[in-house]
Amino acid sequence: MKKTLLLILLIITYSSHFSQTDSTKNSVHVMSSDWREQGITFGVNYHHHLYGEIGYFRSYVYEIGGFPMFSSTMNYGTEFAYNNELILAPKIQGRFHITFFNTSLAALFYSNLNKKYAFKIRPEIGVGLWKFDLNYGYNIGIITNNLSSINKHIFSFRYYFNLKKKYLNEFDQEGNIVE
Repeated sequence: MKKTLLLILLIITYSSHFSQTDSTKNSVHVMSSDWREQGITFGVNYHHHLYGEIGYFRSYVYEIGGFPMFSSTMNYGTEFAYNNELILAPKIQGRFHITFFNTSLAALFYSNLNKKYAFKIRPEIGVGLWKFDLNYGYNIGIITNNLSSINKHIFSFRYYFNLKKKYLNEFDQEGNIVE
């Protein structure tokens, strides 16, 4: 009886070994990918004065294992505030993001739509996660003409609302492009 059970167990084990195939030999695992995306930026900046922000962005994103590791973004938009008068600030901003950390540089032209204006350069550094970022920035005055309600130090919070995403490539473990 013991020999019969042992023989049946060996046959089941032996036959199941040959009936299974290794599916990992023929399949390709996608390890990373890259894409381009574009959309709308919403944000707020604050220190002494509260500013809103709206703009258009274009990004290149590279991800590994489903997590964005690197991105570069161009942002074109306007900051706005009402501090006893309407202030508008068209801006162009370049942003680089590596894992959780990001840095950016923006050029802004503040104006009250009368004769007061200021041109500022703003470097920023902060943290970001997927579509959000939180930064500290410092406005460096290049040209000013009596416009005083501009923050010198700012804390900004932005949300990047994606409208279009185009995948470029997917890569396997060896870095080869997956077709």
